[in-house]
Amino acid sequence: MSGFIDALNALDAGKMSSFFAEDITAFVPVAQADRVEGRAALTNIFQKFVDRTKPGVSRLNLVPEDLEVLVAGDLAMVSFNIREKVLNVTRRRTVIFIRREGHWLMRHMHASDFTSPKP
Repeated sequence: MSGFIDALNALDAGKMSSFFAEDITAFVPVAQADRVEGRAALTNIFQKFVDRTKPGVSRLNLVPEDLEVLVAGDLAMVSFNIREKVLNVTRRRTVIFIRREGHWLMRHMHASDFTSPKP
C-alpha cells in the first residue's frame, strides 16, 4: 500500500499501475458511477488525474490515517482515511490485495469522500 501511495504522491500513473492486478476492479466516484473493470481502465483514470493535477502541483502530500490491515491467506484488506482539512473532506479508501506468484497486487479499490458541514 505504501508503494502505491508513494507513486500517487509522485503523480506517477505508470508506477501506480504496477500495483494493480490485471483484473482489478474499483469504485472511483469522481471518475464514473459504475465499477471500473481492469488495469487499463483504472490506469486511464489515474493518468487523467495526473494530467489534470501536474500542471498545478509537482507532488501531492497524501498521508493515510487510521490505517487498518487485515491479512487472511492470500487476501489482505487495507482501509484508511486521508483528511484534507483545508477542503473539510475525509477521503475514505478500502483496498483488497491478492497475493499472486509471491507478489501483493491491488485487486479491488473502493473510494468515497465525505465532506463535513462547515461550522
